[in-house]
Amino acid sequence: MSDLPAPSSTGVRIAGDRYQWLVAWQGCVTAVRDAAMRVPNPVVAVGVEMDGVGNVDDVVLYRTEPPHTYMQVKYAADSSSPVNEEYLLKPSDQGGPSILRKVAQAWQQLAGDGLPVDLALLSNRSPDAGDPLISLRDSRTQLLVPKAAQQGPRSKKGQARSRWAAGIGLSEDRLLDLLKVLRFDLARDVLHLHEHLQMLMFAAGLRFDEGAMHAGADWVARQVADGQRRLSLADVREAIQSLRLEAGSSRAVLSVATLKPDPMAEDADYAVDWADHFEGASPYVKRRPLAPATWAQLQADIEAAPFRCRRARPPSPSPAACVSHPRLWSARLSAW
Repeated sequence: MSDLPAPSSTGVRIAGDRYQWLVAWQGCVTAVRDAAMRVPNPVVAVGVEMDGVGNVDDVVLYRTEPPHTYMQVKYAADSSSPVNEEYLLKPSDQGGPSILRKVAQAWQQLAGDGLPVDLALLSNRSPDAGDPLISLRDSRTQLLVPKAAQQGPRSKKGQARSRWAAGIGLSEDRLLDLLKVLRFDLARDVLHLHEHLQMLMFAAGLRFDEGAMHAGADWVARQVADGQRRLSLADVREAIQSLRLEAGSSRAVLSVATLKPDPMAEDADYAVDWADHFEGASPYVKRRPLAPATWAQLQADIEAAPFRCRRARPPSPSPAACVSHPRLWSARLSAW
């Protein structure tokens, strides 16, 4: 295959917009599935480029009760600039506030009344493994704490905390408060986003081919172009019907992580996490359970999982699919 030419600045902007519309459509699908599965505190509306929420306005997931999720979506055409201290604290090209300072300002505005908030920096950029704080990111929670709060002021972590706090105009204690609610959802490249979104559409009982996925993103783009920034569950359901995306009923999703944590376990209805129960320092050398864990216990956890998956309908004699995470097990279990 011949090499692709470098994208133009216009091409990069279009790709960035497309990335954002896909993230917003993912929120719309989440709202549909939350309603079908009767999850506690479901997503009930999706905001795109909302007013009054500061610089975390790209995509907003509104729930029945706070915390709502406010996302800053950042797309990059290549991997030349990972997410690290320099990227987060660098002033904008026009000399304005840095990305992290903007997020901090929005957090202070949104949390000023004491309500809980959930913030996310979502990007296809990768985390910098050499950064004193970003390297501490927990792949399960996407948070830098509690590790970022450890060690004293003279340590590398402590010095980095001091620079971050000074760079965004907060005390170190307030910085740590921010890092307790700011998730770094990183390395979400386009293919990964497509795979995740198509899996979610399948779980929501929708068509999940590429055409269906892009039809949903196109619908979001049209709503934004028409000035419709808040997409209600009723709006999304009407779009699904008009686009003919229905394909069945919602399915419960099971995440099974054995060799390494599943970064998308939070999207599952039930998760079996055995990543810390196997011998070995890396996923490549793990072969057997770490005592006192046993194969029998793992089998029992997996066999019990289908019964713990939420169901869109009351139990019946016919099995309802309980789909495991395709990145981990390429398997499907049955829930009765």
